[in-house]
Amino acid sequence: MEAFQTIVSPDIVDVLRAEHLRIRQLCDDVRDQKRGALAALRHAVHLHQLGESAVAHPAVRNSGPAGDAIARACQAQGAELERTVTELERRGFDDGLAAVNRALLDHVTRQERDEFPLLRRHVSTQRLHMMSGTMHDVRVMAG
Repeated sequence: MEAFQTIVSPDIVDVLRAEHLRIRQLCDDVRDQKRGALAALRHAVHLHQLGESAVAHPAVRNSGPAGDAIARACQAQGAELERTVTELERRGFDDGLAAVNRALLDHVTRQERDEFPLLRRHVSTQRLHMMSGTMHDVRVMAG
């Protein structure tokens, strides 16, 4: 008799946390490799923001009385992070990268402290997993 193994895919919170770690690593890579890694960082942040805006933030908005304010604050911080990354080339590189790191830390801290607990508490496990797939599809379409 064969044993079947259950494979559990990551949910939206797991995916976003992994991306936070990846973007932090890309920031370190940019510091080390400068211009060579900047395009990868810009692309990763853009796709991350696109996925959050299309999938995660709308779910948080509907998660309870504070959900709308939390989603708006996280979305604004994410937009600021994306702007800061885009402006990196115009600033002095090291100063610009320091600003990106600060914006990233602010975004990650707020989202993991405020938004992720709402998702885990108010959205079913099945829907969290479906949201992960939806976010993947949004990114594939964005290129």
